[in-house]
Amino acid sequence: MDQEKLYDFIFKRKSVRNYIAEPLDGKTLSDIMSFVGDIKPMVSGIRTETRLLDNKAVKGLFKTKASHFLAFFSEPRTGYLVNSGFMLQQLDLYLSAEGIGSCYQGMAKTVKGIETPVGMELAIMISFGRPKEDVHRKRVSEFKRKPMAKISTVQGMDDILETARLAPSGMNNQPWFFTGGGDIVHAHCAKSLIGTRMNSINIGIALYHIWLAASHHGKAAEFVKDQAGAGNVPKGHQYVISVKIR
Repeated sequence: MDQEKLYDFIFKRKSVRNYIAEPLDGKTLSDIMSFVGDIKPMVSGIRTETRLLDNKAVKGLFKTKASHFLAFFSEPRTGYLVNSGFMLQQLDLYLSAEGIGSCYQGMAKTVKGIETPVGMELAIMISFGRPKEDVHRKRVSEFKRKPMAKISTVQGMDDILETARLAPSGMNNQPWFFTGGGDIVHAHCAKSLIGTRMNSINIGIALYHIWLAASHHGKAAEFVKDQAGAGNVPKGHQYVISVKIR
């Protein structure tokens, strides 16, 4: 599926927690894994692998009863959690576009006997399957999100940053804050004593929305480290990366 076709589902997607106890058919699963094979990384050079698992192969708090889980493994290199969120959000939107329910599983783990690829660790899982509830929201007002003024001081980029505002996050904590202006956005993440790992994945999800929105508006988004962004961090946050949008 063309990435551009995923854009509209930023404004419709929702986390689905109720599922019909019937697995997806083989063709649908094959199409999903084919899409996964073409997912775009944010950080090049980080090795990643995925495993398609059934419900019995997964354990953890808040685990859904979905028939399928995709485990995302990554080398634990600099930026790997942000990269993991960026990559897996592409699947989340693809599943939404296909009418398949999905939900991030931040506390899920594999059961004993499921081997982790050598040199990698489990970054995040996503559950998916036949939904027992609506997959899409009918209007943007249904999103429970902070207003733009609470997450950004950037002027003139609301059309792009609105997509980040609507991004999903663990426990809906929305840890992102954006500064900058002109053709650059600096992304910062709220500091946390217990949620640092998931917050890094969350910011990666929001950054994918920014990348996709820039593309939708005919612009290119480039991820860079920027001295000005790193040197002017909002209180209670830490600098993650900057996005040049041209």
